[in-house]
Amino acid sequence: MSVSSGRLVRQLASLAIFIAILVVFSLGADKWTIDSIKLFLLEHGTLNIILRKIDPICNFLYHGATQITAAFILFITGKYLYRPLYRVGRMFFYTLCASGLTVQIIKHLVGRARPRITDSFIAIGPSLHVDYDSFPSGHTALAFSIACILSSYFKRYSVIFYSFAVLAGFDRVKAGSHFPSDVIAGAFVGMAVTKLLSPWLRPESGPGTHTPPPHQGQRGG
Repeated sequence: MSVSSGRLVRQLASLAIFIAILVVFSLGADKWTIDSIKLFLLEHGTLNIILRKIDPICNFLYHGATQITAAFILFITGKYLYRPLYRVGRMFFYTLCASGLTVQIIKHLVGRARPRITDSFIAIGPSLHVDYDSFPSGHTALAFSIACILSSYFKRYSVIFYSFAVLAGFDRVKAGSHFPSDVIAGAFVGMAVTKLLSPWLRPESGPGTHTPPPHQGQRGG
């Protein structure tokens, strides 16, 4: 089996596993997971109080506007002030925008009701209603996109980056904004978009970079 064929098989297997997990959660594990989290926090009052205290900080850090704005600042700083930051800034900005746009398209096409509306799976199809845009989680998609990018640069800290992303997903479930399956789908979208764009954005010859002209007097081969 060739390398490309083996990669395709792995990708298809990953997609099949992802779909199976979504089906399992949507058919019952969503409600069980949410109830378990509520019961756990009820039994651990001190932890619940701490989480409530840091909720405003988490909401700020995990919010898409915060993350995309930070990526844009990094991108502009690299482009005009400190060139070594340009490539990583471009990677963050383009990837987060693409992940966010992908999530918005999917969630408004699916039209899934949020947990505050129902504890079962209800999808009404294409909709712009704010209560029917649960699937997938945008916050989680961006968090996993960030984790995927950072892990590609600093592999030894991958556990830390992905732990941050998992906490972002947990926070969305705990807050009652998303079902666990929304979070799983968001994580998949964030990583998938990042993986697709990385080969295009990372190379030196990619968009926004310039190949230096040959030295004067140099003869062609």
